[in-house]
Amino acid sequence: MSKQESVHKHDRVLEIYTRLMEGEIINKQELAEEYGVSPRSIQRDIDSIRDYLSNHTAKIGNGTDIIYDYIAGGFRAVSPRSVTLTNAELFTTAKILLESRALVKDEMEHIITELIEAGLPISERKKMSELIRNELFHYVEPRHGNRLVNKVWKLAGAVSGHHLVELQYQKANGDVTRAVIKPVGIMNSEYYFYLIAYIGDKDKKYPGYPTVYRIDRIIDYSIRKDIFRVPYRDRFEEGEFRKRIPFMFTGKLQRVKFIYERRIRHETYHSQGCAESNLLCNGYR
Repeated sequence: MSKQESVHKHDRVLEIYTRLMEGEIINKQELAEEYGVSPRSIQRDIDSIRDYLSNHTAKIGNGTDIIYDYIAGGFRAVSPRSVTLTNAELFTTAKILLESRALVKDEMEHIITELIEAGLPISERKKMSELIRNELFHYVEPRHGNRLVNKVWKLAGAVSGHHLVELQYQKANGDVTRAVIKPVGIMNSEYYFYLIAYIGDKDKKYPGYPTVYRIDRIIDYSIRKDIFRVPYRDRFEEGEFRKRIPFMFTGKLQRVKFIYERRIRHETYHSQGCAESNLLCNGYR
């Protein structure tokens, strides 16, 4: 190995190490294509990181390791975690996750299992697992059936880094479109994850308003290295957006005036159990 190749390998290993420590799932094939090397080279890099972590553990007792996650389809870093949730807090969190129905069953089950193992002592895990086992068994996953955890995380990275995203998107009517977008936020509402983004005003029905993409309908995407700038005054505020557009439909805000009648129903019950009803109607404008 030449000196230049050695330097490149050291840089690559350090970059992979950093990405693992930041919680990224490392896919060997994708990384090989990114760095222009063979998958076996990436495997050797990962083995080198494992050796380093093993030696580091022996010295200071950290315990971080690199494992292959079959659910996520890649390598990830794991480390011993202390108990930070009470039984009640973890059970409540699991119930909220299950009721969201935002993920396919294997992703949801993996997350809840990890939460139980990370957040509870061994003596309490069986009880918690039994409490949610039935709900997990009967869990109804979203109809699209797409795995979303990694896609949501990678798109969140594009939002954070202000990177342009080129995507291929299937609309509700089946039409497929392509666009280069400026992603500014990710939200979850009514069982689905959404990517909030801006595109060129000339391509939009409502210029100046963000476009909402359902993430499970994104067929393919690539995150560009190009950076876009967002002035602070124009930054995306998820809380405000959610108040204005609770069901993820965009467009111009309109003021609506309602004219309605208020009906007051009075019930008079007899001893035999039947009722007499009177309706008093008053018109209000």
